[in-house]
Amino acid sequence: MRWVVPSTDAVPGDRLQRIDGWLLGAILAVAALGLVIVYSCSSVMGVAWKDGNDLFYLQSQLIRCLLGIGMLFALTRLDARLLGGKTGWILWAGPLLLLLLLLLPTGPAVELRGARRWMCIFGQVFQPSEFARLMTIVLLAGLLARDPAALKTWRGLLPPLAVVVVTAGLIALQPHMSLALLTAAGGFVIIFLAGACLWRLAVVGTLGLAVAAAAAYWRGGGYHFDRVGSFVCSVGGSDPSYQVQQSILAIGSGGVLGRGLGSGMQKYFFLPDAHTDFILSIVGEELGFVGMVGLFLLLGFIVQRIFALGAGCSSRFGELLCYGVGFQILLSLLIHAAVCLGVAPTTGIPLPLVSFGGSALVANFVSLGLVLSITRRRQARVRFHRRGRQPLLLHEPALGRGRR
Repeated sequence: MRWVVPSTDAVPGDRLQRIDGWLLGAILAVAALGLVIVYSCSSVMGVAWKDGNDLFYLQSQLIRCLLGIGMLFALTRLDARLLGGKTGWILWAGPLLLLLLLLLPTGPAVELRGARRWMCIFGQVFQPSEFARLMTIVLLAGLLARDPAALKTWRGLLPPLAVVVVTAGLIALQPHMSLALLTAAGGFVIIFLAGACLWRLAVVGTLGLAVAAAAAYWRGGGYHFDRVGSFVCSVGGSDPSYQVQQSILAIGSGGVLGRGLGSGMQKYFFLPDAHTDFILSIVGEELGFVGMVGLFLLLGFIVQRIFALGAGCSSRFGELLCYGVGFQILLSLLIHAAVCLGVAPTTGIPLPLVSFGGSALVANFVSLGLVLSITRRRQARVRFHRRGRQPLLLHEPALGRGRR
């Protein structure tokens, strides 16, 4: 007898489990808190710049949040195994094509502050790099799940490395060096966890960092190095940049319990980008140390839960996908916090599920929807047929171990 399992369709015997309630609850709690903080940060800007509409930014964020939540619940019905083959390449190629269009001088790119990171299609502005970063995780999980032993050789290591380098390189050319480094770091972590040799990753990472720095300098006129130089000078005793000064002042003035929600002063145009790149500073000012710790605990719980669910997956694809999503959220949280506290150079990394911005918010919800979909499927059953043979699985088992 031989064992045969269908290669693409849903496997008979698969049963959808209930969504992981703890993870879903934490996600919705952080998203709701983010809406409150976005309104507190942006109401002044709405009054000043949007014809007195203090709800302008909140309404925009709420629409994107509802869209993201809708996609999250829709993706929980998806069998994530379908993304592990050729579909992964197609999903990765789409955002990659958009990144190439951003480099065209007469393309649909929207230039802001010397960077071409955004694209306007049918009147909607979005950031393709956020979706390229997510699809890179999906594609890497599919590639690395096939033959772990191949990662011990250069030949087997080159395809996943090429995916990471190409994606991060195109993001660096926008230029968006911080997101490029975040994409590369997350990709390298997944490849390492899949079984690659650390010294090979170190060699490629060092070369890639040098090339990315040169590309960013060429495209960005060297402003990245100005930021790094300003940070190094501040570490050496000089005053930090104005933005970092205001960020530290906001957090310090909040004390333990904060000034009170809506009572912060830095959002009155003292702290630039208070609703995006420095939203944690407003949390510290208005909700204090207690509020910051509470937000860290919620986001930390989400990351820990994702890692735990990944460790319990019965498929390698699901495990690597969970680890990739979890590390991206963790790295984004750490980098954002480090910038707001003045212990890292200023970057454009938003706080996951909290900062204002549609592309990052929707991409985070999509990634979390994939994680939740993985936890809803039991291991596939195997059907018996004639002709005895050694057991051979033609299709990986269903993902995750759902709760009863």
